[in-house]
Amino acid sequence: MSAHTPLNKTDALIAAAVIFLWGVSFYFMKLALAEISPMVLGVLRFALMLFPALFFIPRPAVRWYWLAAYGLAISFGQFSLLFGALAVGMPTGLAALVHQAQVFFTVIIAAMLWREPVRGNHWTAMLLAAAGLGLIGVGQYRGELPMTGMLLSLAAALAWAAGNLLVKKIGRVQALSLVVWGNIVTLPAFALTAWLLYGFDGIAAQIGGMTWRGWVGVAFLSYLASLGCYSGWGNLLSRHPAGKITPLALLIPVIALLLGALILHEPLNGWHWAGAAVVMAALLVQVFGGRKAA
Repeated sequence: MSAHTPLNKTDALIAAAVIFLWGVSFYFMKLALAEISPMVLGVLRFALMLFPALFFIPRPAVRWYWLAAYGLAISFGQFSLLFGALAVGMPTGLAALVHQAQVFFTVIIAAMLWREPVRGNHWTAMLLAAAGLGLIGVGQYRGELPMTGMLLSLAAALAWAAGNLLVKKIGRVQALSLVVWGNIVTLPAFALTAWLLYGFDGIAAQIGGMTWRGWVGVAFLSYLASLGCYSGWGNLLSRHPAGKITPLALLIPVIALLLGALILHEPLNGWHWAGAAVVMAALLVQVFGGRKAA
């Protein structure tokens, strides 16, 4: 299917729902991380996501090593790094924005591996996005926000891109079954890391000290942001070119930036806002530039 062919109404609704819920999810990450550490959040998120779903959803016809690679990349790799970025003080809106470097990582690597077309507007958009991320980096350096958070966000974006490419390699399978069975390795990976960092007593103390706010954050991330969104996203990626679907995720930081500014009152300086504007311009070029040329 061509990258310029518009999505049908059903796929457009799926994409809109996924984008909105993922944008809101950064707020819920902050809720949970205010009470527990990144690794314990990972343990709870994937424990709730996997059980009891494993007993009701059949395993996809995918080899175990592909399932393991999918879980380690798109879940453990992505979220251990992203949760870490937020925990060290990266604002949710900026984390969401920098995280969208996954769009460009995915498009470039897909072009290298499978020769998916990268048109002139794609290259222009990627150059603009790189400039925007550079401005955000200056904002981090000149302000009081940690550069470590930005680097962790970029690493999380690379892990997400790797997961996107694994979805395309796996091919068309039932998306919800892939999300569930592909994360069997994710839970023990988070649990082992949490145990090495805090021990059983430390993990129990964190969970025992949670309030209803923390549990709401975990539940949202487990059911809506994981089971709902990743099954929808995987379904779209399996049926459409990566260069067509992944750019839509650049709308996620718009929602996250608005929530961060209005509800969390996160501190952003002029460099941050300039970088955000340039990255948003990159989205317009990525999505609409090719259509105009056509």
